[in-house]
Amino acid sequence: MKITTPVSSVEEVEMLLANGADELYCGVNTRQWAASLGTRCWMNRRDPSSANLHSESALRAVVNQAHENDVPVHITLNAPFYPGESLDYVVALAETLAVDLAVDSLIVSDVNLLIRLYRKALPVRLHLSSLGSCFNSHTVDFYRQLGISRIILPRQLKLSEIRHLVTRSASDMEFEVFALNDGCVYEEGFCQTTHTLGPFCMTAWQPVPFRKDRDHAPPVDLDAQLENLRRYGWYQNNCGSSYQTDGLPNGPCSLCWFSHFRDWGVHAVKIVGREASFYRKMRSLQMVKAVMDEVHKGADADEIRSLARSIRATPDYCQQGYMCYFRDETVLETA
Repeated sequence: MKITTPVSSVEEVEMLLANGADELYCGVNTRQWAASLGTRCWMNRRDPSSANLHSESALRAVVNQAHENDVPVHITLNAPFYPGESLDYVVALAETLAVDLAVDSLIVSDVNLLIRLYRKALPVRLHLSSLGSCFNSHTVDFYRQLGISRIILPRQLKLSEIRHLVTRSASDMEFEVFALNDGCVYEEGFCQTTHTLGPFCMTAWQPVPFRKDRDHAPPVDLDAQLENLRRYGWYQNNCGSSYQTDGLPNGPCSLCWFSHFRDWGVHAVKIVGREASFYRKMRSLQMVKAVMDEVHKGADADEIRSLARSIRATPDYCQQGYMCYFRDETVLETA
């Protein structure tokens, strides 16, 4: 399995390659886009200022340095949708990325853009963003017909669903799963909002129950469920963007499941956080690489789970289950 790692500046590339990144992915935010749509509509799913490269020269430097080390570079064009008037520009940009800059793949979620790129037949691979919401084998077949060669699976799948999709799909389709950082309390592919005004799903809302009959209490303990949701949101938001005592970042992960991913045929695991600091990217990669090295040596599921939890060194957090991607204990019993 490959480790796919975020990059947002030329200065990060050497560090990422030295620490074991097998693939890089990044976003771009061009001056033309900023001048036309500004921050009203993001060019991809992450913040235009901190999570993206901002010039062709910077992107070319990232691609050249990565390719010198046989490391592919993937570009995110994964906004949930693009306004109709912007599609021509995004397609033209994709052609520049593929032909002039020789990027290896484009990560896409908007079906309208995907259809345009498929018809364009550019010399570049097409990867489906997790926002494409691939939940079943019929969706795999649908996207294969539109030229998709890799599917990044959503965060909300269960392990049993990942196993089913990966093991029962034709070998020409690659699958990528999330490894570390940044959860979402909802299914991201169904969310039509933007974080331009801040992630409203992380806001400490105070719901007010609606009762037709004021003489009867609501059928559920609303306060308890609200507190449970807030706890879940805190864990999904990287445990308040905190770190362990040894400097490793807290937050959602799937480290315990890496041996299963290997055995099922998952192609790559993704570290999330294009807008993260240099230090957070480095420590995230080091944590994933330590587990991946043992996976490549053939360590079994119990060994990988034990190693992952020892590296995590936050048994209370792990025990809660809120920090796990893809939690599904039945798979661990039958796999």
